[in-house]
Amino acid sequence: MKQNNKKAFSIIEILVWMFIFSLWILSVYAVIMSSMNLNEYNKNYIIASNLAREQLELVRNIRDSNYVKIQKYNQINPSEAYDPTDPPGLFLEGSHYVIENNYSSTASFPIEVTSIWDISDKTQYELCLDSLNRYVHDCNLWNKETRFYSYISISAVIDDDGVVIDKAFKVTSKVSWYKRWYHEFEVVSIIADWKRL
Repeated sequence: MKQNNKKAFSIIEILVWMFIFSLWILSVYAVIMSSMNLNEYNKNYIIASNLAREQLELVRNIRDSNYVKIQKYNQINPSEAYDPTDPPGLFLEGSHYVIENNYSSTASFPIEVTSIWDISDKTQYELCLDSLNRYVHDCNLWNKETRFYSYISISAVIDDDGVVIDKAFKVTSKVSWYKRWYHEFEVVSIIADWKRL
């Protein structure tokens, strides 16, 4: 009688091999998904940091334009005549604003500032992409919605002794976004009347 010397895999060996292979596939998938989520977070973080810094630069541009045109540092629109009986024409402490570039060719000033009356209403400071892929706060039918929200807050500058510093205000630029959970990027700067300090 002739013996068969051929070796073959048993069912148990095949099942063990399939289990090990599936664990390897799952671990590779987990690493790829983790990497993709990290890339998405980093992309959103960079966008948020740039948007927050842009808002601060716009406030600085307003201050510098005010010096050139009207010799006042905290007026919202230097192209308009300031009325002392109308304080909303100034950046007010405790207020929140939407600030962005005004791309309209008919604008009197290239920066637009709008007061936020209800900070809990996120539609007032939601960001959308316009047809030229610029982030704008005008979320109409033609602009694409994003997950980003941005605004600035104005507060008083207080020194170590608790004294409010006149001729300066603190600007907090906030950008938040929602991707699986809430994220926020915040930059704080002091805008001062540096010509008169």
